[in-house]
Amino acid sequence: MTIRMASPLYIVRQDCEKDLFAVLRRLAEAGFDGIEFLGFFGHGAKEVRQKLDELGLAALGNHVPYKDLAADPKTLLDFHQEVGCEYLTVADLPLADFAKVAESLDRIADLARARGMRLLFHNHDGELIDRVEGKAALQYILDNTRPETLALEPDLGWMEVGGGDCAWYLATYRDRCPVIHLKDYYSSDNSKLGRVRDFVPARGDADRGHFEFRPTGYGVLNLPKLMPLCLSCEPAWFVMDHDLAYERDPYEDLKLSLDYTRALLKMQA
Repeated sequence: MTIRMASPLYIVRQDCEKDLFAVLRRLAEAGFDGIEFLGFFGHGAKEVRQKLDELGLAALGNHVPYKDLAADPKTLLDFHQEVGCEYLTVADLPLADFAKVAESLDRIADLARARGMRLLFHNHDGELIDRVEGKAALQYILDNTRPETLALEPDLGWMEVGGGDCAWYLATYRDRCPVIHLKDYYSSDNSKLGRVRDFVPARGDADRGHFEFRPTGYGVLNLPKLMPLCLSCEPAWFVMDHDLAYERDPYEDLKLSLDYTRALLKMQA
């Protein structure tokens, strides 16, 4: 199995606002295979594709709000097809009247598939904390959409922070996880975390379990234990994703994450 490694742009978004292409070059030099975009910072599809080709990088995908995608799917999908995106992560899915949302996603997924793309949903902690009809919101979304319509992009760190069982989600939706986010973090007591997104970008204080994001392999996420389940999903991509580097150099953090993940993969039987 060949799994490609992608860097997200969220952790270096301020640098992207100044010079996106300089960021892409640094990530290529660090050894990443591809990029998960967070918008294109004013650049056109053609010039982004040219820069990616020049640097030998692939476009894993981009994050797009559901309301924007539903309003003009063809234009957005054509743009991302020109960039070369393999996936499109649908953000901010509304849960009210979800049956209609699911029907809309069916139509959008058909258009995406015709362009060689697949739709993903990426969880944060909220989708594990919030309940809909007695289920975690994440499970509700997945159980009320077709697998061929919406794949899961499990963010293991956010999943655990939200109180979810990473092993259960990876096993239950094994055939639906082509991209996996290996977010890591530190917490002295997860029962104190609450909604982490309420206090980031600050670290958590003692009342919030001393929470902080960490490079992959340097926190409390038990990735050696979870890796066999990750591999059973036969993912196309791993994403080294931990949101914040605080006072540390984010590029050094990303390189630590990349090196750790590749070393761990070499140890798998």
